[in-house]
Amino acid sequence: MTAISLKTAFPLPRRIYITAAGLFIASLAGWLRLGLTIENWQVYASVGVKPGVWYMAATGFLSGLVYTLCGITALLPANKWKKVTLGFLVSGLTLHWIDRICFARSLEAQTSLPFSLAFATLLTVAAVCLLFGEAIRSLRINGK
Repeated sequence: MTAISLKTAFPLPRRIYITAAGLFIASLAGWLRLGLTIENWQVYASVGVKPGVWYMAATGFLSGLVYTLCGITALLPANKWKKVTLGFLVSGLTLHWIDRICFARSLEAQTSLPFSLAFATLLTVAAVCLLFGEAIRSLRINGK
């Protein structure tokens, strides 16, 4: 019987797996938002949550879907998925920014707005660097 080494079974670098795990954790936040919105629909509707219960459910679904697909495409070894992954990362960041700037009206959300936007951008840039570090380095080396 032949033994399969870890490098043969999982040919991607460790940084890709770590980044994909982070993306799946980000998707979990979206799926939890959707689930909790559905579970507490009557409470949110009776309280009059702004911008509305449908908005909360839709953004939870979109956020969960975008980051789940981003994590899946990050794990695909083919180079043709890199642009798709980058598109998902940018769309996830854009969704977060739109939500925070246009719709989050609580005092806590407005107070922490600069930190939230900067932190989300920093995490997205870190994910891009971890996923596409070799491509960025090769551009820098070849672009001399």
